Amino acid sequence: MRKLLLPFLALAAASAHAQIVTNTIDAFSNGQSRNVVDGTVSNTVLAAGAIGGYRSMTLTAANPDEFGNNTQLSVSPTLKLLSLATPSGATANFTVKWGGLGGTNGLGGIDLIAGNATPDQSNLKFSLKEADFSSSFTWAFTDTLSQTASYTSTFPVEAAGAPDLAFSIALSSFTGAINWNSINFITLSGGGVANLDLVLSAPITMETTMTAPVPEPGTWAAAALLAGLAGFIHWRRRRANA
Repeated sequence: MRKLLLPFLALAAASAHAQIVTNTIDAFSNGQSRNVVDGTVSNTVLAAGAIGGYRSMTLTAANPDEFGNNTQLSVSPTLKLLSLATPSGATANFTVKWGGLGGTNGLGGIDLIAGNATPDQSNLKFSLKEADFSSSFTWAFTDTLSQTASYTSTFPVEAAGAPDLAFSIALSSFTGAINWNSINFITLSGGGVANLDLVLSAPITMETTMTAPVPEPGTWAAAALLAGLAGFIHWRRRRANA
């Protein structure tokens, strides 16, 4: 009987099994910095630990303070932080973009959701370490057919000494139909608030929950019938030996 029950138990175990697959978008392992008093600056660096190997930064600042202090957008590989520092009175907008060679070539169709047909079980994860004002942000993903899906939300005020505020954004919350199995560019943009200081901590990841295929109803019925047959045979043997 024990042997006959093994297929049934295997089916039950398979249906309950789940595995988390993590794709790192950026671990902030390579430093990068842009500074501007008034105007726009951008550059691209070879960034180990970043998806595609290249990270681009664009920073636009306006209304600098009376002392001409810079607005700075930087990645610290030592502290594993992405930081925007805006002087008093100034307003800044930033974009961080991940791509392939030179930052202008795409990622070449990277599969971010572990082969799943839909993004229903995938979440974009990152953490806010500090923010002195509330501000909006937008994530955008573009596939190899130049279709884009985006998500806009708000960073709340976050005290410097408080635990990091974790974000977990379901990809099903994004607006726009794209092929998540063939991503070409990823961008994060934000700012637009005067005197904003904002810090994100590494890593930025995509996590997908992979579950084993659920057996078809007919398969479950066959397994149940097998278990019932095993029970009947066991009962007959006990009766014969009585």
